Amino acid sequence: MIHSPSQLSHLWSLIFLLLSPGLAWSQTPGGGGSAISSTGLPPELIALRREGNEALFNMDYVTARTKAEEMQQRWPQHPAGDLFLATVIWLEHLNRSRRLQTNLYRDDSSFYAGAEKATEETEGDRVDPKLDRTFRHWIGQAKTKALALVNRNKNDPDALYYLGAVYGVLAGYEASTARKFFAALRNGSRSVDLHQKVVKLRPDYYDAYLSLGLYDYIVGSLPFVLKALAAIGGIRGNKARGIRELQEVIEKGVQSADDARILLLAVYQNENQPEAALRLLEELSAKYPRNYLIKLETALTLVQLGRAGEAYAIFEDLLKDPHAATAVDLVHYQYGEALATNREYERAAEHFIAAAHAPQAEQNLATLASLRAGQVYDLAGKRSEALAQYKAVLARPNVYDAHQQAQQGTKQPFRPKEKRPRSEE
Repeated sequence: MIHSPSQLSHLWSLIFLLLSPGLAWSQTPGGGGSAISSTGLPPELIALRREGNEALFNMDYVTARTKAEEMQQRWPQHPAGDLFLATVIWLEHLNRSRRLQTNLYRDDSSFYAGAEKATEETEGDRVDPKLDRTFRHWIGQAKTKALALVNRNKNDPDALYYLGAVYGVLAGYEASTARKFFAALRNGSRSVDLHQKVVKLRPDYYDAYLSLGLYDYIVGSLPFVLKALAAIGGIRGNKARGIRELQEVIEKGVQSADDARILLLAVYQNENQPEAALRLLEELSAKYPRNYLIKLETALTLVQLGRAGEAYAIFEDLLKDPHAATAVDLVHYQYGEALATNREYERAAEHFIAAAHAPQAEQNLATLASLRAGQVYDLAGKRSEALAQYKAVLARPNVYDAHQQAQQGTKQPFRPKEKRPRSEE
């Protein structure tokens, strides 16, 4: 079930970027007791899971980690605690490295430049070895325990679900952190295969429809030629059906409904449906007021809708919000992108520069912010200011293809590429 990363890597990345913690859980316990023979979670661990979920949605990683460790201690032979801990480690890293932002994962993004190549030229984007070891240790533990459950009973939907969830979280990590898109596609496909088995055994196992709905959407989004080749191999998808499956999870009102909202948000943004995305963002923001990323996404969506004044007000509020105090660089960066979209280039440059020089700015984002400052200065006709920013980029470690873009910027003024209509893609 592996397709061309050039066609699908941006979709997998976007989807797993906001991968909800709910994909690491079973919402419908199979046994109801605390015995290890039951692969579903007992009531007391369901409560821990719910508390951990809420903490993650509110970006409280300390509490989420505590809940995961408590699960490990209370049910050491089950994969749930290890899987949740791996998920917390991964999502906390994405937050620290400023990769929990959907516009990073556009199909034309430089995020994909130089992927799969660990060279000196990309030293600014290497995965921290300690983080990588820690994540892979806990996801490996979860996989081992999930495989043991499956081997005990190959027709146990809970056991199959957990193993599929392991591969799903691993796919998200490979795509968004390691930028290994072949590995992400392989693991994503394994997750889907297992969750297809789950719904054959239990059609009402709605957690599994999260990954199945997204797979339907992804395969249904393939160009006609690739879709035809996939169909020959027995692989079929349907974009509309995938969206319906995600919507059904929300409508059922189960505990994974917010997970479906997050994932459907990614789909709507990929489909350029800002009105639908805004409705989901408003629902999520009301439930998780401490999540400043939801507010950032809301502001960017309002810009798409031509409601710039409302968007700018959100950015200004976020710059004063104590919950966003550790991410001032990201707020300035996204404020700059919003202003650039509205061709307010000089104001955009001011915010990109503020992002690059914010206290404790994330270093990769600082490089990208300097690059964007140079580009918008070019668009404003301020060539000398643009050149100064490009030189600043070249003096920093490379991130993605930032050096290549900066070198090109020193030779000729930046001009954005014209986007092709979807019908031409």
